[in-house]
Amino acid sequence: MIPQRLEQLESELRQAAACRQYQQVGSLAGEIGEAVRAYIQTLPQRDPRCAEAARGLDDLLSWALVMMQAARSDCATELRMVTTATGYGRSRREPAGKSAIHLDA
Repeated sequence: MIPQRLEQLESELRQAAACRQYQQVGSLAGEIGEAVRAYIQTLPQRDPRCAEAARGLDDLLSWALVMMQAARSDCATELRMVTTATGYGRSRREPAGKSAIHLDA
């Protein structure tokens, strides 16, 4: 039986990764690693739950990495679209470099 604290940490990490809270993902990953290590140390040597916990940790961290890579790729795509958009931020009739912003309107 996996300790409830590990399940809670996993849930928090998944939520942080899905919400793109990268600093929280990093700190939770370290906390989960320590929690798994502590859990494994409570088990007898060669207990199959040790390998199961290690595989679970690897799967979780691999999933978090894929989520962050996908988010980074998504951001890069959005930035590329913005920088290549024609006429972004100015009227098509205005020549390039002659845009003006009036704040007292």
